[in-house]
Amino acid sequence: MKRLAIMGLFVAMASSGALAQVNAGEQKSDPHLPFTVTQVTTLKLPWKIAFLPDGRMLITEKVGGLWLVTQRGEKTPVANVPAVQWKGQGGMLGVYLSPFYAKDHTVYLTYSEPGEPGGSSLALAKAELKIGNGTASLEGLRVIWHDGARGEGGQFGAQVAFSPDNKYLFLSVGDRQRMTPAQDPNQPLGKILRLTLDGKPAPGNPNAGKTGAASVPIIDPPADTEAAKTAPVLRTYTFPGPNLTPSETWASGFRTPYGLAFAPDGRLWELEHGPRGGDELNLIEPSKNYGWPLVSYGRNYNGVPIPHPDTHPELTKPVIYWVPVIAPGNLMFYKGAMFSQWNGSALASGMASKALIRITFDGKGGAQTAERWDMGFRVRDVEVAPDGALWMVEDSNPGGVYRVTPPGVAVPTPVAQQSTPAAAPAVAATQNASGPEHAKSIIANNNCLLCHRVEKDGGDIGPSLNGVGTRRTPDQIQAILLTPPAKTSTGAPNPMPSLKGKISDDDMKSLVRYLSSLPALP
Repeated sequence: MKRLAIMGLFVAMASSGALAQVNAGEQKSDPHLPFTVTQVTTLKLPWKIAFLPDGRMLITEKVGGLWLVTQRGEKTPVANVPAVQWKGQGGMLGVYLSPFYAKDHTVYLTYSEPGEPGGSSLALAKAELKIGNGTASLEGLRVIWHDGARGEGGQFGAQVAFSPDNKYLFLSVGDRQRMTPAQDPNQPLGKILRLTLDGKPAPGNPNAGKTGAASVPIIDPPADTEAAKTAPVLRTYTFPGPNLTPSETWASGFRTPYGLAFAPDGRLWELEHGPRGGDELNLIEPSKNYGWPLVSYGRNYNGVPIPHPDTHPELTKPVIYWVPVIAPGNLMFYKGAMFSQWNGSALASGMASKALIRITFDGKGGAQTAERWDMGFRVRDVEVAPDGALWMVEDSNPGGVYRVTPPGVAVPTPVAQQSTPAAAPAVAATQNASGPEHAKSIIANNNCLLCHRVEKDGGDIGPSLNGVGTRRTPDQIQAILLTPPAKTSTGAPNPMPSLKGKISDDDMKSLVRYLSSLPALP
């Protein structure tokens, strides 16, 4: 009897351990940085870094550019980049080197592809990178995968991870703020796809060889997960050929999968934004459903509750979640000499949290956060250079490009950068620049859409600005733009930066006038 009781206790402990999810949202930042941070140059809304074998970097700009950057900050524009739709969270997004770059000089790009009948789609393209004397270009670029349906909404995902055997690539596709497609097996939105290096469905996928519905409904981003269930269908998209989505899909139920990386043991990990709370670190396994938008540890931005993951045991829970959010930019595993004590750890960048976070793994599918450091800026991407140094880019316009090294390590001196006066506007004002389009450019250049819904775009963290003029006077709106409150309505630290000194007085008037005129949307 005693033996049975002990066995029952072990079973109960194992069961509870398997179900125990860790909330790392309350973790405090370490006040001491164990590294030196050096700003090397700036770019316009830099998004992703890819290191060449010689230590130079390819860095994307969300506004549409791609740059070849040296360790001293010398920049060469890369020619022949594809057209992108820079709007809200869309634009030029990821850049990745082929596993066989040393032989074929192939690079992959992910971006928001414009086209009819409007909006944009996530596209994955590949091209040959040619570097000359002071020149760089993409040659033979071709789109190898895209979501042809297009439409509105941010949250593209757009991360690529190559399998450890270098035979396949995994592509994360966000839900485009439309929510319900993440649970629709006929749509790639809200999925992680496993493809060949040429963008075809990979053999061995859970539904290899299967095709989906010939057409799918397209909706606009709804107000919340409940409204999504009855969102009006704007149009129907018909696939030009067989719908390969089922045969491409590796896993489903994702919201904003901005982190995707293989651990040294071969396991695939994904890091994503939750809504108002509930960022997630997930261990990705084939055919599993990770729950969005059926469940979440967070709530809708308008306060509408979302069922807790415990209510759906058939769905896969995250290993770690964050309430409050960190708003992750990416996830990568460190391997290098400069921070050898971190080998095997993952590093996550944080935007709203302005953080760099180290995560450790037990090799059995478990993980926990170790340190969290306040970097003082929105960290969009962190990557490791061939020499083991870390590099980060800042989610801002202009946004810094930073080298991170252990204290006392000699590093190349950055080339002299042209200084920008602190009061210079993010977008230069003109005599006639006072209308709505100019105000929208101010909003885009200052990343407001990452946190707030404006018309149909944005809404990543904060409340919608639609109808703000009915809740605040123009003077109150301006006061918040100049001096944001220290905490949000939920009591969390407010990540909103002040626009004081960042835009001109005329631009401030234009912005306040535009925000005051925005109607409330259903």
